[in-house]
Amino acid sequence: MTSPALPVMLNSPDDLTPEVLTSLLRRHRPGVTVTEIRVRSTWQGTTSHLHLDVDYAEPDNELPRRLFVKTQLSTVHDLPAAVDESLSQGGGGTVLLDDETTFYRDLRDDLDVETMTTYFAEHLDGPSQFLILAEDITLRGAQVPDAVAGLSVEQVDALLATLNRVHAPFWDSPRLRDDGDLSWLQHPLTGGFAEFLRTNGFSIIRTFLELPYKKALLDATGEDADSMEAAFWKLQEHVASDPITLLHGDPHPRNTYAVPGGRMGVLDWQLVRRGSWSHDVGYALIGALPPALRRDHERELLDNYRGRLLDAGITTLPDREQMWTAYRQSPAWGFCMWAITPDQMYSVEIVEAVLGRFAEAYSDLGTGSLLR
Repeated sequence: MTSPALPVMLNSPDDLTPEVLTSLLRRHRPGVTVTEIRVRSTWQGTTSHLHLDVDYAEPDNELPRRLFVKTQLSTVHDLPAAVDESLSQGGGGTVLLDDETTFYRDLRDDLDVETMTTYFAEHLDGPSQFLILAEDITLRGAQVPDAVAGLSVEQVDALLATLNRVHAPFWDSPRLRDDGDLSWLQHPLTGGFAEFLRTNGFSIIRTFLELPYKKALLDATGEDADSMEAAFWKLQEHVASDPITLLHGDPHPRNTYAVPGGRMGVLDWQLVRRGSWSHDVGYALIGALPPALRRDHERELLDNYRGRLLDAGITTLPDREQMWTAYRQSPAWGFCMWAITPDQMYSVEIVEAVLGRFAEAYSDLGTGSLLR
């Protein structure tokens, strides 16, 4: 589901002029005029992030004076060649960029969830492919947690409460069926991202698993590259089973933030999809908690999540033990997604810490035996 692309070409931050930003904002805020832009910071991973200071001609303009831009600048990539190619214009990984843009444009307003407010989200012509223009959440006191240290148990419980607000309204919804209006959301087995993984993604994963620290963590799971790939696809069969719901898809620590008062928010909806609740809950809980805390609190946290679904009136819930089994299967996704994560995207320290949590959970929870 892709809207016609806008004729805006971005190759560097300099191309985001006051005139360009004015034209984008006027699609949703008619009459606004941007007079000056100052780029405060940039960051490049699988996408480009820009933080802007913005001046407006209208002194009483309701728009914030700090804006966040997510796009893809064709001249600032610093990723391994295989990853860079997959995310270049027309590459298999660009399905993620399409989906996040569509989410913010067409689905965000249906959710009562802590995430950033967006002012523009559309597809663009040329190598940039898309542009999302949003609030700078730091103005609301938002803080991204330390992914190496991990989240506290209380923060993970709050994160699962946020995910519950994503899941509950769409639980077993006909909108998510193949003939529903949300059928554009990625399906675990047949979606564009699944096809990317089959044709290209797992070859990238196998290459990255040759890195010594990733190879050691693979060995710790008791799997090799072939059996881990088989476990991944077996998990996707389970994740595709009813009841399905709306999923954030990628709630790892670096895609979360805390706001004053204790609420947790989620960013980066690139992997927004449909499927089993266990995809989000297992990924969020295991990826965020240091292993000792996870072992002590995972059943309690799952029970809290289940209780919130009951409070929301959900009646088609698996029982407690069925949910425990589904959770135990979930580390196969997290391990493969962090195996494919380039060190350049965050740091070796962060990738090793999060990947290590999935490797340890895979072993602790008997994931491999459940997926054979």
